[in-house]
Amino acid sequence: MKQFYCLAFLVLLFSCKENKEATTENLNTTQKDTINIKETKVVSNNTQTSVLRPNEKLKIQQVYSDLVEFVNFDGNGDYALFTVQKNKELISLYTNLENAKTFKRGDLLDVKWKMDTIYIAGEGEKQDFGEWLVDAKKVKDGNVTLFLKKYKKPIKYYSEKEDYTADYKDFLYTQVEYYLANSKNELVKAALKSPDADLSYSIEEKDREGRSYIVLGISNDFEHHTNILQWLYLDNENNTLYEYDLPNDKLIKFD
Repeated sequence: MKQFYCLAFLVLLFSCKENKEATTENLNTTQKDTINIKETKVVSNNTQTSVLRPNEKLKIQQVYSDLVEFVNFDGNGDYALFTVQKNKELISLYTNLENAKTFKRGDLLDVKWKMDTIYIAGEGEKQDFGEWLVDAKKVKDGNVTLFLKKYKKPIKYYSEKEDYTADYKDFLYTQVEYYLANSKNELVKAALKSPDADLSYSIEEKDREGRSYIVLGISNDFEHHTNILQWLYLDNENNTLYEYDLPNDKLIKFD
């Protein structure tokens, strides 16, 4: 009889333990679901900030319109980047627009954009938010566009190194275009006024004061003679462009 009571007690104790574990499991599941719902709600109602509108709280998916100056297009990453400048601040917008490559540096654009989802590669496809370009229309030609309307010849280049990618050679070409269109160098301006001007540039690599540069030698070719007009240094790390001041042996940032 005593053994019967002991057996019944053990059955009752085990049953209570199972009910307790089941209740705890249900509670944990309910808490977990509630946390996920709250996190989703926070994300959906989140506001973002951007240097395009630094004093505003921006709503996700709402389209904004701003006047900006075009700087560069880069289609080599996971997302194509459309870099513009506003109030002396640079900002890269993500884009998949077909006409994103058609603009020249300095063109004044009316852009429509929004804050939208991006996924950061290398971090387990981590979700984040960034500026997405919705549309872009030119409002006014910049100096590069105006330069190309006058100087219609292709600008030739020379390099002993042959392994530059096509995209990088195109990038260097745009740097030369930008310099020629905005240069205050009297030799450059005089060459551009000549109907016989035949502009070209050389490409070299040099180290200077612990930094690596691409060196571009802008020249005017005339009757098989090459006349160097200006040396340019392009910082390999941050793509800052410099004029080389030969008499003083120093680099002057070119804006």
